[in-house]
Amino acid sequence: MTTLDELFEHNLKDVYGAEQRLLESLDEMAGEATDREAKKLFQQHKKETQGQIKRLEKVFKTLGIKAEAQPCPGMEGLIKEKKSFSKERPSEDILGFYNLHAAQKVERYEITSYEGLIEAAQHMGMDEAVDLLQQNLDEEERTLDLLKQLASDYEVEQDEGDAEQDEEEEEAAPVTTGGRKR
Repeated sequence: MTTLDELFEHNLKDVYGAEQRLLESLDEMAGEATDREAKKLFQQHKKETQGQIKRLEKVFKTLGIKAEAQPCPGMEGLIKEKKSFSKERPSEDILGFYNLHAAQKVERYEITSYEGLIEAAQHMGMDEAVDLLQQNLDEEERTLDLLKQLASDYEVEQDEGDAEQDEEEEEAAPVTTGGRKR
């Protein structure tokens, strides 16, 4: 790979694969969500993701190339991490809270991918591609903001035993001032 055109095409195929893979994961996360707002957000983002895929297909068309997905190692890693956590059998509360943060990781990954594609498209004077990619980026940023808000409002039940243990640890901890023990 030696040209910006080749890099752009590579990254476009990568994000196209990532978005398609994400569709499956969003169904799973919506199914696991016990919080009504989280479930609704995951379902809404699935519809947005379908629209984002269509916009990516338009970008491929403007380039005169076939829309092809390539496996996206970054997205696969994030999904693998989420599945690994799920195998630890967390409580519904904890899984819901975790999923909101796992989804934020995904959004940040996608945001960075779109920012790179937009920058490359701008360098190549691909105005139509920039517009389409910017729409996807805007949706990803809005979704990230909504996920952050949901996570900050999320109520996680803490086991009474854990709360008592935390209080005992706080009472037993030495008092510190300016990073030094007294």
